[in-house]
Amino acid sequence: MDCKPDSKTDFGSIAVAICVAAYTAIMLAYLAQDDLGLTAAQTRHFSMVAALFLALPIALDFLRTGPGNAR
Repeated sequence: MDCKPDSKTDFGSIAVAICVAAYTAIMLAYLAQDDLGLTAAQTRHFSMVAALFLALPIALDFLRTGPGNAR
């Protein structure tokens, strides 16, 4: 009997990952606004800068290797 794991990602796993990410974002926004005293505009600005710094290396790696040569 072969016990290889499936390489396919099912819809349930994607839905759970999205829900966990959304809940984490809500908790961090609450923490930033209520506990740290940041305004909504400041929270939005910091989140956009953080997203840029997190996505930039991924995008640069994708552009460097090309779509057919993923590691």
